[in-house]
Formats: sequence, C-alpha cells, structure tokens
Amino acid sequence: MVLENVKELWTEVPKNGKGKKKSKPVDEDHYISKMCLCGASVIVALRNPLITCK
Repeated sequence: MVLENVKELWTEVPKNGKGKKKSKPVDEDHYISKMCLCGASVIVALRNPLITCK
C-alpha cells in the first residue's frame, strides 16, 4: 500500500526513574510525505476528511 501525506499517531509511556512518580502517557504524532506500507501491519487507515474528492 502506498500512502501520501500521512500523519502517524501513537501513545508513549515514559519510563520511570528510581523513586519518581508514575509518568503519564504522552500522545505523539509524526508527518510522513510518502510511505510504502505492508498490508499485514495496517491497524486502521482513515481518509483525511479535509481533502475533498471531485
């Protein structure tokens, strides 16, 4: 699958240091202009609602 103008989203949980309070999960994102993706690794693919098709 070839995708263009992709925004990848994920959540990371920072590692705790010794004796520190529990860290909160952090939402991260990353922009990719073009990518080739193996179909077996696809979890969900959504069409950008801001782009109108004619």
